[in-house]
Amino acid sequence: MLSHLQIENIALIDQLSIEFGQGLNIITGETGTGKSIVIDSINLLLGERADRDLIRAGKETAYIEGIFNLEDTDEISPILDNYGIKMQDGLLIITRELSATGRNICRINGRAVTLSILKEVSRHLVDIHGQHEHQSLLSIESHKNFLDSFGGVNVRSHKKYVKKYYSALVDIQNQIDNLQGVGADGDRHKDYLIYQLQEITSANLKEDEDRKLLQERTILQNSERIMESVENAYNLLYRGALGMPSIHDNLGRICSEFEALAEIDEELENFHRRLENIYYELEDCTIELRDYMDTFNFDEDRLEEIETRLDLINDLKRKYGKTIDEILEYRKDLENKLRQLEESKQLLDDLNKSKNDILKELYETSGKLSHERKMAAKEFQLQMLQQLRDLGMEKTEFVVDIKSNKNNISSDGFDKIEFLISPNPGEPLKPLSKIASGGEIGRIMLAFKTILADVDKIPTLIFDEIDVGISGSIAQAVAQKMAIISRSHQLICVTHLPQIAAMADKHFTIEKYTDQERTYTTARVLPEKERQYELAKMIDGTGSSKLSLDHALELIRNSMSYKKTLYDTYK
Repeated sequence: MLSHLQIENIALIDQLSIEFGQGLNIITGETGTGKSIVIDSINLLLGERADRDLIRAGKETAYIEGIFNLEDTDEISPILDNYGIKMQDGLLIITRELSATGRNICRINGRAVTLSILKEVSRHLVDIHGQHEHQSLLSIESHKNFLDSFGGVNVRSHKKYVKKYYSALVDIQNQIDNLQGVGADGDRHKDYLIYQLQEITSANLKEDEDRKLLQERTILQNSERIMESVENAYNLLYRGALGMPSIHDNLGRICSEFEALAEIDEELENFHRRLENIYYELEDCTIELRDYMDTFNFDEDRLEEIETRLDLINDLKRKYGKTIDEILEYRKDLENKLRQLEESKQLLDDLNKSKNDILKELYETSGKLSHERKMAAKEFQLQMLQQLRDLGMEKTEFVVDIKSNKNNISSDGFDKIEFLISPNPGEPLKPLSKIASGGEIGRIMLAFKTILADVDKIPTLIFDEIDVGISGSIAQAVAQKMAIISRSHQLICVTHLPQIAAMADKHFTIEKYTDQERTYTTARVLPEKERQYELAKMIDGTGSSKLSLDHALELIRNSMSYKKTLYDTYK
């Protein structure tokens, strides 16, 4: 509940501190005393847009603080955790500071937050009904949750399985989306991979092939020079030239001469052996040169083949890698991708089969959920009509409109749910948000909250002068319904009706006074003795007549009796 509200420098309020209690908190006071300022301040605390004109004249800043004591934190804890906000012994302290310069600081448990975060958190804390727009029931998005809460265990059970299957569907769809080679784009990608692989494979590349081809091309391009040099060398070594004996013949004669000399001088034997080795080595060279000349063949067609082959290799290098090794490595990568693609397609087939199975379960369970909702909607409509009759709206039509669309399925099923109402005979059914009368909205909200008192998880409800246009027995019915709701919720109600004020568990009066030409607003809790006078004043405007005082006392006693009956019922 909202246990403490601190307001500083807002409009007529200099400093105001209110300690709200459990149950029904009533706020009364004469027109212009500042009751609306209290509600406006709470709205600011909940994230409504701030107007700098609200800051008290002569002040630079305004400050609002609310302390919420939470028993059930299941709804709000995940939101707080998401923004790194820690609970403090079940307390949530929200502060908001306004500045005349336009600066606006919001904090939750000391942590600065944006206005949007403040709104996201506060909508789970307080629901305000009246002239303000902080009304969860006017949001179509909330209608489904309200009806599901009313539907009880049957709806919750089916809804649980719908969420389970939808979560599985989202998970499997993510897997499908993440796979390579899904759909037509994947087939085109596969064709492109196959084309690249075939282009590389058909080239039949060999390691170091390009270097060898370049070397062979160089030889062929220089074949004339090579043959000329080789022939000259062969002639000089073996045939001789210009009538001179060859180097081979001269070296043979030298060897023979030194062989004879070695027999004369043993020291020349070493020279003989070395010269003889050179002779045989030279003989081998000349034989190899002759073989080279016999086998050497300049083939112009081969040179053209080499050029064509090098062009092909260079083209592959431009596409797939700077070297043959890189091209061959790229080919391996293509083979892996194609294999993965084939495996992915098989996995994709399996996933799509599983997806279809999940969809079947999801649609079947969503259908059961939709049926339970429609059953709950019939009972909800009946109860709403009864509550509205009790509140003087016996001509009102109320319908829970459920439209099912299997093409728009979510974790909540495929139903779109909206509450429609027609307050006056002959008028068409309209969304709640289109209802113009503040008094009608208030009573509709009250009827709704009475039905959902045990299932609505928003702990604090604020009714800001929803008693406009009602009196007599209807006022008493409104008071009794507020008492019912206050057994499971904290209610804060601004009212002008003594019947409602008499039902208070804690009664505040807002007063204003003037001191040194400045107007101030105060709030105080009325003791039981003063409550009678306050109610009498609400009855006749003065509170001084015995008749109004007796009437006020009777209202208080009747309210106490009714609340005792409720206490015994809800105990």
